[in-house]
Amino acid sequence: MSFLDEDDPYASAATEPPDRLGPPDRDRQILVRRLIAVAAGLLVVILLILGVRGCLDARKEREYENFVSDLNSLVAESQQLSEGFFARLNDPENLSELEFEAEVKADRGAAEGLVDRAQSLQAPGELKPAQADLVLAFELRRDGLTAISDEIGTALGDEGSEEAIAAIAEDMQYFVASDVLYRRAKDEIDTVLAEQEIRGEAPQSEFLPEIDWLDSTAVTEALAPITGDTKPTSGVHGLGLVVGGTVLQPGDIALTEGTPVTGSAEGDLSLEVQVENQGDSTESDVLVTTQVDGSDAGEATIDTIDAGSIETAEVPLDFTPSSGDTVTIDVSVTPVPGEEVADNNEASFEVTFE
Repeated sequence: MSFLDEDDPYASAATEPPDRLGPPDRDRQILVRRLIAVAAGLLVVILLILGVRGCLDARKEREYENFVSDLNSLVAESQQLSEGFFARLNDPENLSELEFEAEVKADRGAAEGLVDRAQSLQAPGELKPAQADLVLAFELRRDGLTAISDEIGTALGDEGSEEAIAAIAEDMQYFVASDVLYRRAKDEIDTVLAEQEIRGEAPQSEFLPEIDWLDSTAVTEALAPITGDTKPTSGVHGLGLVVGGTVLQPGDIALTEGTPVTGSAEGDLSLEVQVENQGDSTESDVLVTTQVDGSDAGEATIDTIDAGSIETAEVPLDFTPSSGDTVTIDVSVTPVPGEEVADNNEASFEVTFE
């Protein structure tokens, strides 16, 4: 019965501990768990990156939108300033010279405030060059109004008004330059907004409404109601001295340019000066002035001259000649508002007295 004492090979296999096959399964489970944890971590990191990027993109978009919004507000005020300034210039209503000058100086102060606001715009990095152009454009508008406010008092006065008015017309060129610079800044801004896929665009802005303001005649006509000068109607305006129409008294001596004449040194001297209205509108308060050898010698005013008509100004000469004196008498009729050609408004005559 010895075979009963031998080991049972099947019994040995059946009683083998079950955990010999366990470790590989646990390793795989641990590896899977680790891979899942790593994947989850990567997902969290990606989501964080996307979230941060989205926040940055949203913040950047708000910066652009806020810039455009602030620029819209700035341009709207600049447009109001322009409209107010030129509307007042076109129609000063019942403003006195001092009141009109004060209004222009107030406009200059408002323009200075707009420069400060342009400088304080929060421009994103890509818009910094465009902001520099914006600031310069608003500075030019301020400088133009400053120059005009410095000249306006003289322009409204009696002495030096023509030179001041001409200077104001030149000062309007500041506004032309500012509009050119602003258009360049707008193009730069619109290009950047399109590249950044930001909706909207920079507003339009033109400070000078009409190119006619670069002409001193337009400025003269605008200031006429304030200064008391006659504001011309539309149409052609022009005066001229009538050839052969200037007569020296006493003696009824007709004066002709380039032809010396002889006059009497005795008696009160005067000139009868014929002026023709060569335009198509009635002209009022036509001033005729005279000089003798470059010194003022007298003036007279013709109340009105109808279109196409000739009127005569009686000008006493404040000059007492001596026998043998030869002098040059200059006669001039002051151009009326709107007159563009004044070549025939002046004449010179040579007179020898005996």
